[in-house]
Amino acid sequence: MLVVAASLSSRQVRLRRGGAVVVVVTLVAVAVAIALDDKVLATVTTTLGTVTGVLGVWHSLRQGATQAAGGGASSARRSVTAPTGDAPRVLHGRETELARLRTALARPAGRLLVLAGLAGVGKSALALALHEHAAARRGRNAWWISARTPETFTDGLVHVAETLGASPADTDELGAGTARARDLWWELLSRARRGWLLVIDDADELRVLGALDGTGWLRPSRRGLVLVTSRVSSAHLWERTAEVIRLGPLAEGPASRMLLDLAGGGSEAAARRLAYRLGGLPLALKVAGSAVAWEFSRWESLAAYESALDSGDATGLLHVDRGAGGPPDPRQVPATTFELSLASLAEGGLPHATPLLRLLSCYAPNLPIPVGLLACETVNTLLGGPADEAGRQRHLHTALRGLAQLSLITEGRPDRNGAWTRTASLHPLVSEASRSRAVGAPHQVAVEAVVAALDPLRSDDSRTWPLAAVVSPHVRQLLDTSLAYLDEEHLAALLDVAARLVAAAAWSGAGDASGQLASHALARVTPLPEDHPSRLNLRAELAWATGRNGDWNAARTMLAALLRTWESQADPPPLNVLDVRHKLAWSIGQTGDWDSARAGLTAVGEARRRLLGADHPDTLHTRCCLAWATWRTGSPAEAEAEYRRVIADRRAVLGDDHVEVLDAYHSLAEGYVLDDRHEEAEAVLRMVVAGRVRLLGPEHPETLDSCPRYWLGRALQGQGRHVEAADVLRRLLQEQTRWFGVDHPATVATRARLTGHLGPDAIDAL
Repeated sequence: MLVVAASLSSRQVRLRRGGAVVVVVTLVAVAVAIALDDKVLATVTTTLGTVTGVLGVWHSLRQGATQAAGGGASSARRSVTAPTGDAPRVLHGRETELARLRTALARPAGRLLVLAGLAGVGKSALALALHEHAAARRGRNAWWISARTPETFTDGLVHVAETLGASPADTDELGAGTARARDLWWELLSRARRGWLLVIDDADELRVLGALDGTGWLRPSRRGLVLVTSRVSSAHLWERTAEVIRLGPLAEGPASRMLLDLAGGGSEAAARRLAYRLGGLPLALKVAGSAVAWEFSRWESLAAYESALDSGDATGLLHVDRGAGGPPDPRQVPATTFELSLASLAEGGLPHATPLLRLLSCYAPNLPIPVGLLACETVNTLLGGPADEAGRQRHLHTALRGLAQLSLITEGRPDRNGAWTRTASLHPLVSEASRSRAVGAPHQVAVEAVVAALDPLRSDDSRTWPLAAVVSPHVRQLLDTSLAYLDEEHLAALLDVAARLVAAAAWSGAGDASGQLASHALARVTPLPEDHPSRLNLRAELAWATGRNGDWNAARTMLAALLRTWESQADPPPLNVLDVRHKLAWSIGQTGDWDSARAGLTAVGEARRRLLGADHPDTLHTRCCLAWATWRTGSPAEAEAEYRRVIADRRAVLGDDHVEVLDAYHSLAEGYVLDDRHEEAEAVLRMVVAGRVRLLGPEHPETLDSCPRYWLGRALQGQGRHVEAADVLRRLLQEQTRWFGVDHPATVATRARLTGHLGPDAIDAL
């Protein structure tokens, strides 16, 4: 046997396309212990030589074509070609931002620009508009690189380098990412004619970009503009070399015009409603408008699409229906693209950001959620946090920071006194998409968090009212979307929270809002029986809010029926029954029977003193109301003495700066007015007005039964100081009309007092 060892020298043809190096042919053949025919060997060698020769010629032609065309148009890779097919026909609502970008392109200021915002907000669309403008200029370069993955980013860098005349050794070095590669890249970029544009799209993973301190792949330049699109909106992460331009949802007008443009026309009113429903998010608008425009669409109009959203799963409808065009890019599906952001956070060491977003989505979208609401044990358990307090806070805030950096939530810092200053809010579609994946635990924890926040606070304490006003819409959202995931214990807890918020709103003067919340809650929580204690407590607060809003006759009827329901039970809770008896006695007095009110309040006061003690805030409240009933039944001296004692006791228990202390002073001053002791009344009322401004702020509304300026006007009239009285009452009437409307009882009472002395012409002039 003839043993022949044959080796063909290898020949390599490297084709560079966007930085990828492909070895087309490498052959090393070794024949060991095989009789190989010489003719066969020669044939193989000849064939391989022909193939490599052809590929070499193709490579030379390809390289020449690339250099002649400037490299941009000839590449088929999305990573190095601007996705112009995704560009909208008309860019709605971004005229100001586009003009700003064009100015930056014309006169680079030495800073790279970052278009940042929520997924689907239109960052790439705006960048495409600038890219099209830049590419239309003669002799200027406009490049587009996708930074979605390290591979696409590297491909793009190498491709741009080739257009700038990089040698094979240069491109190999760039592809390998050597220590010198970044400086080499900028040396090559310096060869380009001034006025170039480099777009780095989808830069959501900052690790792909490398250092951002001016020494990495991205550096500021005065020779051209580097424009980055990213979900990362935190200016802290982009360093000082970058200027972050945050994009928000479109306003209603541009959003509705975008829908009409995509759908090929339709009702402007329906477009505005749907734009509002979709939160002005351009990606969702694009999906909705295009869905209506498709051949044989399931929805014949924008109104039909809106109706489908309202009656079904919104996130299920918000997908791209391409028909025969194949599956959509996940980033073009609103619900999916948010989940991609969560997956990115999980990969980056923040898996607990996902349950946190699920929790936040149980609350109302587009409204501030106090971060303090989340600082409780049940939230920490949901997030899998550590046991120690410092660790819990760190665990929570790293998740919040991660969500904010990818624009899934927005941080707010309302100008409020106290601890509830930092808030988070969600775009409606982020909320809806995440809530559709939140089952069970997040909804229950959302209730428990609200309970924990409100539990130590009293509804009649003015310090509670700002928090109550912020939390109320979130409780309403829980009533609308979380009931299916709540057991009876959580349903009852949610209803108890609603009752406390109704009471706080009534005490703060927001009578209409309190009544609406109570009615809504009672209608929604149908699984609880009619005589469930939580339902009865809420009915009591609804009756109280009805009375404080001016309809004491209705409140009296509601409370009498409620008391009968409580007393029909075998063992009703005594404090709940006392609360209803107190409210009923006061409503009886407000409807004119102060003798019966005095008897009822006396009995309640004695019972509360036995059960709660003489200094308990509820006991003090009954004593204050009893003092007013005593005054109204012809015993002003006895009433005044009791008011003085109540004021002293409230100051001792609650402190000087408490709204209940002011309330007792205010009631005392009302008694002075009724007894024509106008000068004494004026002195007390001016102190009360100043105290309310100090505690509640100058814009807090005054209601019918908490209206010190109304009584101040009466005290001034009683002294014959009608001009001063008219000035006080006129300004009060203006504010009440703005806050409550012309028909609110407080507004009507002030108008009657003013017109009784100045005539109707004074009102017409307001």
